[in-house]
Amino acid sequence: MSDRRCERTTARTLAALGAAALLVPLAAPAPAFAEGGWLRQDLDSADRVGLVLESGALRTDVGEADGGGASLRREGQRGRTGLATFPEQALDGPTDSVDVRVRADGDVEHLLAEVRGVRPDGMWTEWYPAPGSGGRVTLPEDVTQVQLRVEVEGGDTALTGLRVRPLASGAGRPGGGERDGGAHGARPAEPFSARLFATRIGLVGGTTANGHTVRKDDHFVALPSRRGLATRGGGEYTVRVCTTGALGPEGKNETPEHEPRCAYLPVWDVGPWNTGDDHWNEDRESWNDLERGRPQAEAAYTDGYNGGLDGFGRKVRNPAGIDLADGAFREGLQLPTNAWVEVDYLWTADYRQRAEITTVTQSDPVVVRGGPGLEHDPVGLAAHKANVDVACQTVGDEATGPFGTSSAWYRIGPGNYVPAAFADGGADAPDCARR
Repeated sequence: MSDRRCERTTARTLAALGAAALLVPLAAPAPAFAEGGWLRQDLDSADRVGLVLESGALRTDVGEADGGGASLRREGQRGRTGLATFPEQALDGPTDSVDVRVRADGDVEHLLAEVRGVRPDGMWTEWYPAPGSGGRVTLPEDVTQVQLRVEVEGGDTALTGLRVRPLASGAGRPGGGERDGGAHGARPAEPFSARLFATRIGLVGGTTANGHTVRKDDHFVALPSRRGLATRGGGEYTVRVCTTGALGPEGKNETPEHEPRCAYLPVWDVGPWNTGDDHWNEDRESWNDLERGRPQAEAAYTDGYNGGLDGFGRKVRNPAGIDLADGAFREGLQLPTNAWVEVDYLWTADYRQRAEITTVTQSDPVVVRGGPGLEHDPVGLAAHKANVDVACQTVGDEATGPFGTSSAWYRIGPGNYVPAAFADGGADAPDCARR
């Protein structure tokens, strides 16, 4: 992507994604093939927020007729935008390269098409942008299903057509074959981790970047990149956030006597400060001269990087690299003020036994305990829809949840346990006693 397009993209409205992500992607409906192996996207099938379908085109809903036209106006937005997320589609075979083509009524530069695919472990890759009106997109590993989304900016441009076709695997990499540093598609056993300064989102009643209406005591996070933004109501991109005892932007007031608390939270918003800073990736979208795991805003605040300004030219007032919804901030981590936290990006590693946290209310979190039973102290919370990795299972107190009554408990992190009755998946995890 050119610097000009990156710059323009990060200044877009934080719009919404569609349709909740499934724990295990279902078989896609029969694809609509076009000449040359293209898969056409039915505009009427898209999950829409802030868009309406008129005369065979998707355009921004200036009248908010569908109730979803309002966009969250923050992080350098310029006017109204909307987002269309299309159903996932199966491919004939695995590949890491696809060709995406976009048709528009108006300036195609006001559209941003992105694509992702299903990894061999059943999880989604991150979202990757297509250049201009379309072209080759190379994903980090072979995928068997793809999904497209398109952002529409302003009222003078509409999406009139969208299609994708698979290319030969490796076609997007010089020489094809394996990537530098190991086998194609290899991921570490443990997720990437970074120490970040966390701030509180607030904004109750506003709209997140994936279309969620912010509630009091919500449990989700914002990261400063669209690449790891989960679908509306989904948890395919989940972080584990744990307290460190360090409060304030300078990292002072250490309180090591307090046991750390951890919260498992889906990524439902974009921010703080930037919208194109996937600092958790080794090959990050922007600010590549910064070390991996260090947000641009942190470098701007502490070292005067980029003249002390964020990607929109604003003076950075704190080093925040993650925003926490009010419930995650106050209940999950019990933070008295903004603080430094340890963040594990769970999707960056292989999931051994993936499970999706599920609650009856579909909003309340599950209590995370320090051991497999009610006699163990609460040490955090796991949000509804959070995708967790079950390291092992053991027998504890009987609990009743959405999946029945069971005495099985899952260890989802160091010293972190949840009842199996609140988790969809993980039944094949090994016995903790045998590890």
